[in-house]
Amino acid sequence: MASQRFLSVDLGAESGRGVVAEFDGERVILTELGRFTTGRGREDLGADDVRRWDFARIASEIEGLLARAVEGGEVRGVGVDSWGVDHGFLDADGSLLAPPVAYRDLSHAAAHEEILTRIPREELWDATGIQPLSFNTLYQIAARQKDSPEILDRAHRMLMIPDLMHHVLTGKRSLSVEATNASTTQMQRPGVGGWNVDLLNRLGLPSHFLGDVVSPGTRVGVTPGGVPVYAPGTHDTASAVAAAPVQPGSRWAFLSSGTWSLLGAELPAPVLSREAMEMGFSNEGGVAGTTRFLKNIMGLWLVQECRRSLAKTTGRQFTYPELVTLAEAARPDGPLIDAVAPRFLAPADMAEEIRAACEETGQTLPGDAGALIRCCLESLAMAYRLALRDLGRLLGQEFDVLHVIGGGSQNLLLNQWTADACGVTVQAGPSEATAVGNALGQLVASGAVADWAQAREVSRRSADVATFTPNPARQAHWAQREREIVKLWAK
Repeated sequence: MASQRFLSVDLGAESGRGVVAEFDGERVILTELGRFTTGRGREDLGADDVRRWDFARIASEIEGLLARAVEGGEVRGVGVDSWGVDHGFLDADGSLLAPPVAYRDLSHAAAHEEILTRIPREELWDATGIQPLSFNTLYQIAARQKDSPEILDRAHRMLMIPDLMHHVLTGKRSLSVEATNASTTQMQRPGVGGWNVDLLNRLGLPSHFLGDVVSPGTRVGVTPGGVPVYAPGTHDTASAVAAAPVQPGSRWAFLSSGTWSLLGAELPAPVLSREAMEMGFSNEGGVAGTTRFLKNIMGLWLVQECRRSLAKTTGRQFTYPELVTLAEAARPDGPLIDAVAPRFLAPADMAEEIRAACEETGQTLPGDAGALIRCCLESLAMAYRLALRDLGRLLGQEFDVLHVIGGGSQNLLLNQWTADACGVTVQAGPSEATAVGNALGQLVASGAVADWAQAREVSRRSADVATFTPNPARQAHWAQREREIVKLWAK
């Protein structure tokens, strides 16, 4: 068959990129078209001192990428994915009422605390199956009700970030919300889905702007130039997991490794036990009606922000490969931090926050760049060890393989430390799993493949993976490190 070209647009907290995915009937071949910065909301402080995304600029970048893709030949579809929870409000004419607020804005913490004084954590869990993290959409809307009630009053529709982009691409015609991203809001019922209006009413929050939810792999419109617009799994992790090159019959877990790390398993239904809640897991929507049962871990955000801190204190802009080399050369058995602790979500200075955490637990402070980055990477490996073991306990199974997908899969040092710490084979790749999964969603929506099962076969044929096997000599080391650090963290 003649190759078909699709444009996958993947938005991350640091950057966005457009990737042309060419499908020849057997495999997907990716060609990067361009990248641009998205910002983290940290620098984009408006007059109201609120961190916002520069939506107009990001949308313009995406429109430019589509124009370039079309110049190169027929484009059979375009779809956008991004991080979860963030959103924007449209008025009755389809115009954006204000640039979307960034999830790391500090206003959300107060709203989060206030809601938890009104509804017990256990009841929120039963109602949504989602951990009550302060940046969830639920708490963002509560914060907007206090600081911008006029926007909520005027809102005709709330759309998540990718849905807003689809709205722009279709000339303001698409008004649907895709299910995997909607599931991150903590405003939906677990499993069966659907907006939990009862919960919003109980909290005195409006729901009139909540619209229809569509499944991943749905056509949501067409551009003025005639290019179909498809909703893939618009939550980046949902697309990444869809692209995991899973072998049939294997007992596998996934680790989506990027700014955030999300470790979990793909299940047919949510897990709503109290034990799952206490262990910090959430039930988010996956493709084909599955549940992504997972735990949020800070991820390479730790390294990204330490890099920013180092640039300020040393005047040197380290590259990421330079930082990994320095970390590998640093002294082993250094300090470890709790990589799921909320304190690392948006500190003013990540390096200083890490040093403060080490001092509070009586550990040696990481002094230079190598020690600091080694602390970050080893702490992530320890967090993965603990989370994978908890996952196995909750599901009553052991795992043959941990699929590390996303940009973090290119960190060879972290991959090996993860294999050693977890005592399981790591299959790393594809690094562009989100872009591949985005393209797979478009293949399903366009009919180029029959269903998501066939789409995963395409992923297996397309994937380039590297295998990391655990070093038996390091098993005792990580077990001892765990015993030491758990005692320190408990202080």
